[in-house]
Amino acid sequence: MKLLLLCNNSDVARTDDATLRVLEELGRVIRKLSRISGGPEEDGPAMTATQRLALFELVEEGPMRLNDLAALMGTSAPTASRAVDALADAGLVERLTDPSDRRAIRIELTAEGRARADRRRAQVAEAFGPAAAGMPVADRKRLAALLARLADELGK
Repeated sequence: MKLLLLCNNSDVARTDDATLRVLEELGRVIRKLSRISGGPEEDGPAMTATQRLALFELVEEGPMRLNDLAALMGTSAPTASRAVDALADAGLVERLTDPSDRRAIRIELTAEGRARADRRRAQVAEAFGPAAAGMPVADRKRLAALLARLADELGK
């Protein structure tokens, strides 16, 4: 019920209790994981959540145009552009001419950007490891499968 108090969306108010429980528990996991892994980054300037999201979308999806990145991030193009500006200033991404359209610009990770993402992923995995180890392997596999299915459903 806590989630209902935080949301003005009438669609959420009509959502069943089991779905709300999933949302609440996912929120708890994300907040706790952010707390245990979100310390200052030791290998460069700190990134905002939006910058980190842009970086990891590029890691997962590869080079893309700014509007495509903004759509994946669920933000406006100006918000994505500011994140890319900061990442470019830090040497983590670069803007290149799109080979399929010389008028267009494509955002691409640099080698340092990929290395920074890899280090961040390792930092999060190290922080998450003890909690995951507290669950039987079969439970972890089932949870991973369910989360993958949920991510696929969200992508439809």
